[in-house]
Amino acid sequence: MGRWPEFLLFLCLIRVGELQEAVECCSNDVQANEDEQQELQDLELEAICPELSGQIIGGRPSSVARHPYQVSMVINGNSFCGGFIISRTHVMTAAHCVQNTSPGAIRLRVGSTRRDSGGRIVRVANVTVHPQYGRPEFDNDIAVLRLAQPLNFNAAVNAIRLPQPGDAVPLVRLTVTGWGLTAPRGRRIPRMMMEAQVPVVPHWLCRLSYGDALTNHMFCGGHFLIGGVSSCQGDSGGPAVFRGIAYGVVSFARGCALPLSPTVFTNIASLRDWVTQNAGV
Repeated sequence: MGRWPEFLLFLCLIRVGELQEAVECCSNDVQANEDEQQELQDLELEAICPELSGQIIGGRPSSVARHPYQVSMVINGNSFCGGFIISRTHVMTAAHCVQNTSPGAIRLRVGSTRRDSGGRIVRVANVTVHPQYGRPEFDNDIAVLRLAQPLNFNAAVNAIRLPQPGDAVPLVRLTVTGWGLTAPRGRRIPRMMMEAQVPVVPHWLCRLSYGDALTNHMFCGGHFLIGGVSSCQGDSGGPAVFRGIAYGVVSFARGCALPLSPTVFTNIASLRDWVTQNAGV
């Protein structure tokens, strides 16, 4: 108990750092995207720099031209999850998106910024869920889908690289993409692809929130204390990317963009050997 005040002081210092980082985010975005100023001028501050807002989950409109690996998943006629292309023949997603689902019930839309039109619909031939998924809960939350026909790669359809086995997740901002809810209590998912910049939370710090539920096959992302930016329902199965490498799969969180409740991602590098065995990449 005697160290509790010191711990609170430490958390306060983290918060100051996060707030400074959020302000720098706005400044950097404005300077680095002069060619997008006309497009962004009608957006509110929260849309440009979501880390400063507690009312939205964060992010901004994106496109398949920026993220040609992104896939929208429809199961039994309903938009459900995301996924991402890892080869001409395989797509990766979260195990909880496809567990106990027959391949014939899944349709993937590739090559489109919209989740409900454009691009191409692709059928799935086989679903492979990690055999240890859910032991413990949400551990090994990863699956690969073998496509019925190989993809033809182009500017709007392409694979994302994966980390090497055992690679450490860099403590940077990862880009998360998808068509998930854009408000914590929202009821409608967007038609256009969104993206958000999610800072990686150190594993030891995230364990203060999730305890033993956070395994070595997971990592966390978000602003730990202030919240305000995260993935949400509908983003599950999508990628967390840095410099052209997908380090994580959107798995779960306690709510959406809440303080002390960052998003949890499946750590691809820790399960890389399984991916190679089942997808050949």
